Amino acid sequence: MRSTPLADGDFQELSSRIARYLAAQMPEAGAVEVEDVARIYGGSSQETFRFRARWTEGGTPVEKALILRRDAPAGLVVADRDLEYTVYRALEGSGLPVPGVHFLELGSSWLDRPFFIMDMCPGKPGNPFSPTDPYDGHGEGVARQFWHHLGALAAIDHQAAGLDGLRGGGDDAGYWRAELDRWEAILDEGEAVIEPIVRGAIRWLRAHPPPEPAKPAIVHGDYRSGNFLFTPDGRISALLDWEMCHIGDPLEDIAWAIDPFWPMTRHMALDEGLAIWEAASGLAVDRAALDWWRLFAAVKACAIWTTAEASVASGSSFEMIVALSGIRAGHFHRKQILALLRER
Repeated sequence: MRSTPLADGDFQELSSRIARYLAAQMPEAGAVEVEDVARIYGGSSQETFRFRARWTEGGTPVEKALILRRDAPAGLVVADRDLEYTVYRALEGSGLPVPGVHFLELGSSWLDRPFFIMDMCPGKPGNPFSPTDPYDGHGEGVARQFWHHLGALAAIDHQAAGLDGLRGGGDDAGYWRAELDRWEAILDEGEAVIEPIVRGAIRWLRAHPPPEPAKPAIVHGDYRSGNFLFTPDGRISALLDWEMCHIGDPLEDIAWAIDPFWPMTRHMALDEGLAIWEAASGLAVDRAALDWWRLFAAVKACAIWTTAEASVASGSSFEMIVALSGIRAGHFHRKQILALLRER
């Protein structure tokens, strides 16, 4: 992930618009200024900007480092506008490292598209594709926290947290079917040509359904290396990118986390990681059911990469990461589907 300054004209306009928005949301603040706006590249479903805001409040100067997350005009699968903001707000105080959030704007008058503003957390992301250690010698410690946090997420009562409004929050069964239906529909929408490998996997998944989860859980939806920050001392400081969060089977997150395209298993053996997850969640991992979700994860990935291909082919996206997702990742996960089907 890298951040790039905006061109001077764009920088000045966006800075001024953000400052006007903050001033309107904080009538008690005076002399609101925004500077150091820079685009952070790396994500594909939302635009991310960092900036520094200054103002006075009761005669006292205030300064904050903040992040703005704005809807992208096109790219990968786009979530409900307020989903990520809602999850961050609900998980505040849960013990999970998530950013504090401040403002949510669903209209387009302020910055052209919906957005929200949250705290900028310390740390940096690890590059899951780096041939060297992405965690600066802290790989095992980061992996322990990675599995502990995912287990702690599964242990949270989503209704008590106020997240029963998420997709699947009102269900008591059929989570696997709902998710498979969802991603098959996304594939239907974006597929330019028939994907026989992916379609064959979908037929197999429907013919061999997994058992219902012992406990429905908050599913992050994109829990993997690259979607969290860590500090120089090896502490995970923020779990990010909750755009696909929903209520479902917690094995879905485990399967996504161990996908070989971004494997956390390079830093800790799977058995050890699952033991940490079980201790934190209070749940047991059904290995046969996990195998079903591993194949599902590859199908879901292909559906996502198909939306990337469609965005680039239509000319609605010119982001290089979106194009590469469709080319490199799509090829990888089609091969992954074949490998997983051979195991069955």
